[in-house]
Amino acid sequence: GDKIPSIEEITVKSLKGDGDFRSEECIELLKQADIVVTNPPYSLFREYVAQLIEYDKKFLIIGNANSITYKEIFPLIQNNCIWLGYNCVRWFEIPGGDLFEAARSFWYTNLEHSKRNEDLLLYCSYKKEDYPEYENYQAIEVSKTKNIPMDYDGVMGVPITFLDKYNPNQFEILGSDTQIKDGDLPDLIKEDWIGKIDRAYLNGKRMYSRVFIKNKKVVA
Repeated sequence: GDKIPSIEEITVKSLKGDGDFRSEECIELLKQADIVVTNPPYSLFREYVAQLIEYDKKFLIIGNANSITYKEIFPLIQNNCIWLGYNCVRWFEIPGGDLFEAARSFWYTNLEHSKRNEDLLLYCSYKKEDYPEYENYQAIEVSKTKNIPMDYDGVMGVPITFLDKYNPNQFEILGSDTQIKDGDLPDLIKEDWIGKIDRAYLNGKRMYSRVFIKNKKVVA
């Protein structure tokens, strides 16, 4: 293959434009790239990912945890076009060398890594009193990923942070409550529910975003 340049041969070349990833100049550079590794602007995360998918690029990028729930991003995760990287990101170095602690972010990637194929070890057993069913959805609430019951074969609602442990060989992602408000997954909505169609409700409380999953490897 092509000779890998030495450190001495690598040079910095200034862009002619403003560096906007949507510019013709940057798109031409993108076309030449094998792997894209960057921290894109969070406000343009949807558009940036769409561009990477359009040009069929391998990538490793940082995005806010809430990016998981975007209607443009979640279907890519559900269909195994994008997944979370090996660890989360909490600290950023700012100009001057100081560290800044930000809200939890994740690496988003389409590069395979070993953690993605590791089964999540489950220790809990299903008991009806420990896993209440939502008022509006035909699914049980699992408040923490570590509490997923190993012997339950029905639909479960889990926090979005579950995706940091998600193995597509072990679990099936059915959707999320952010999709349901757009009219998807009608079979999950209880027939007698007359309230708002958005997030899951439990004991009159509106829950934070939930991902609906099923266990493919239920232990009897």
